[in-house]
Amino acid sequence: MLEKPSKVRSAALAGSAIGIVSGVPGLNLINCCCCAGIILGGMLGVYLYREEFREGMPPLESSDGLIVGLLAGIVGAFASTVMSLMILLMFGAVEVEFMRGIIERVLESLEEAGTLPGEVGNEIRRQLEQSLEEAATVTGVLGSLLINLIIYPIFGLLGGLLGYALFKPKPPLQYVPPATMG
Repeated sequence: MLEKPSKVRSAALAGSAIGIVSGVPGLNLINCCCCAGIILGGMLGVYLYREEFREGMPPLESSDGLIVGLLAGIVGAFASTVMSLMILLMFGAVEVEFMRGIIERVLESLEEAGTLPGEVGNEIRRQLEQSLEEAATVTGVLGSLLINLIIYPIFGLLGGLLGYALFKPKPPLQYVPPATMG
């Protein structure tokens, strides 16, 4: 009996896809929906892994899906951080400016409606500026990587398990003759 294929290639490709989805501004909004980009990346890893199976190999198991999803999540955490850094270095804080604009519009509308006192809005602005400045530092990037190394593998595992449920080999159907009346 042949050995199962290596999980590394499938996990690396799926993790790269997770990194692209999570690191590109705008595209990373997919993860606002229950980390959907990471879950889909875990599922992609299992699909790619299943495609490497040949006749005579042991069947795909749920543990394979979990391992591929976990590895894809870990690779995705690093890839996302690298992608975010590259975009930050090439284009500046595009995402930060986008978020700043949205939050500023929300604060202005709340202040105009009278539901947010001016001093509270100013304090929120001050804290927002401070957190945005910290996010673009080495400490901020390493903190983000640390959080990603916790969250991405968890959702990658979930994606791997869902991928296994969707892509596992189906057992052959057995024909059962109808019972005859006697």
